[in-house]
Amino acid sequence: MLLPYASEEGLLQGGNNDRVRPYATLLLLVITLAVAVWMEISMQMGSGDRVERVLEWFALVPARPLVHPWAFLTYVFLHVGFAHLLINAFYLWVFGGGVEAAVGWKKFLALYLAGGAFGGALQCLVVRTLLVDIADLPVVGASAACACLIGVYAVRYYRARLYFAPVPLRLHVVVVVGLFLLYEIGSGLWGVATGAMADGIAHWAHTGGFLFGLIYAQVARLDAAGQSAYLQAEATRASVPGAAIRRWEALLAREPGNPTAHAELARAWLQLGDTEHAANHYLHAINAHLRNNQRAEAALLYVEMREQLPRAPSPSSNQLYQLGCALEELEQFALAAETLRAVTVRSPGAPEAEVALLKVIGLYVHRLGRREEAAILLRLFRERYPHSVWLPVAGELDRAISTTSRAADTTDSSATVRE
Repeated sequence: MLLPYASEEGLLQGGNNDRVRPYATLLLLVITLAVAVWMEISMQMGSGDRVERVLEWFALVPARPLVHPWAFLTYVFLHVGFAHLLINAFYLWVFGGGVEAAVGWKKFLALYLAGGAFGGALQCLVVRTLLVDIADLPVVGASAACACLIGVYAVRYYRARLYFAPVPLRLHVVVVVGLFLLYEIGSGLWGVATGAMADGIAHWAHTGGFLFGLIYAQVARLDAAGQSAYLQAEATRASVPGAAIRRWEALLAREPGNPTAHAELARAWLQLGDTEHAANHYLHAINAHLRNNQRAEAALLYVEMREQLPRAPSPSSNQLYQLGCALEELEQFALAAETLRAVTVRSPGAPEAEVALLKVIGLYVHRLGRREEAAILLRLFRERYPHSVWLPVAGELDRAISTTSRAADTTDSSATVRE
């Protein structure tokens, strides 16, 4: 028996380049193993009638699938025999982590159950139509759900190679899928031809689960996501700026708004001394992050651009306002104030200029201790926006300036007396 135990993809990486921990995969493994252990202990302790009742209520019986319709979901958690459990546990672990990383844990759980249900439905259809003699035999096991994961995995990670035990064998995932389909469909057709399921395996459930996963992966365009991920990985590994530029540009051709590609291109052009191209890609990356509501990432990239290219063109006023707010949230108060003040200088008539000016005053008063400048800016605010809806906020800031000024004067007087 050959069992896959690892993939070249490992525990796959998410969009932020952190390792994705397969919590949902682990949860399914724990539930499946716990049910199997309970069933085995019950059998060993002479409580086989409990196990029979569980199978009666939660196993999928093709002859009467709608008597207990929930069985389409629950049969995947039931196993009979250690070998059956071991095989499915290995397949769930190897393929589950990659699929969970690709689609997220919520979709992964839904996909696992839906693939099992679809596979069970196909098994019921074939058995009720062509194999009536075995229609009363219950169907159990996670094989159909795992087959669904194999289908998704093969589309998303089409370059991966899998490691098998107990022999030191490494096979391309496409080869594994081809052998899997050949065996399952061939065995299923043989069972139909002979009128029996001689090996006791629900091959049509496996085939149905795999087809469901394959269809889902195509509809969700996971093949395109895989191509982009491989392009990004190749670009990241490129050690020469010129090679990296070619690969990042190839990724941008597929995903014009990819902020990571723009940021890496900016750094690569910077290494080559082309500040114009570098600045252009920095600005595109910042804009892409802001469009994706990733203000913190955009702000950090803006800080990097300012450090590397002090004379780079500035983002638009609206973008500067968002960056200033993000920098304030990141507690970079001095740079936040500078960025927000640039909005008021560049576009005093812009809708965000009023709030930007008030934010600068607030930062000067509460964060930077620059109350004299805050007082000057507050007078400017009232002159520039005499009918502003934010005048009550300006009044609060005025009182805060007065309070901090009195507190500072009192402190200075006390210090003088002590001297």
